[in-house]
Amino acid sequence: NVNRYINEQRHIPNSLLPIIARELNISVDELLDGELIEKKVRFVPVTGTASCGGTEINHLQDENKQAYYNGDFWKQSLYCVIANGDSMSPEIDDGDEVIIDPDVPCQHGDMVYYKIDGESAIKVLAIDKEAHIMQFVPYNSSETFKTKTIRLDDEETIERLTYHKVVSVNKLKFNNRAARLKLIGR
Repeated sequence: NVNRYINEQRHIPNSLLPIIARELNISVDELLDGELIEKKVRFVPVTGTASCGGTEINHLQDENKQAYYNGDFWKQSLYCVIANGDSMSPEIDDGDEVIIDPDVPCQHGDMVYYKIDGESAIKVLAIDKEAHIMQFVPYNSSETFKTKTIRLDDEETIERLTYHKVVSVNKLKFNNRAARLKLIGR
């Protein structure tokens, strides 16, 4: 409904600019034709999917898929994964685009994307130095959504582990009907 914005002379929301530009096969700058925007929208490559409770292994087929990042901290190393499942709902829902920064050191309490032995997921990093463990904890624990625990002194496992900080989430409103219904108890 871009015509509605144009006909009513309303400001087009920044979240629609990348979608419109992508459909017209032009850059956001070309679309704006020099109009000043507060934050420059940049594209980030989508590298795959990440479990958020879903059972599917990386099923992304589109090698050229991109997500937009509307932040001040854009850099070349950012990448995106598509959430699969709802163990991190309501913050991340099935189908949301999750922007990851591999250069930021992860700390206790950060939301992270981790990979180990072909498994990948988005969880909250919890480090307990007294117990000598690190855990990757879902918001919604259940038989399906489990916590991953790794001993800090298990060097062999830690060598196979990578984890990077989640820095942004593109909420795709058409994907999270189940989350909205869950929030209202339906």
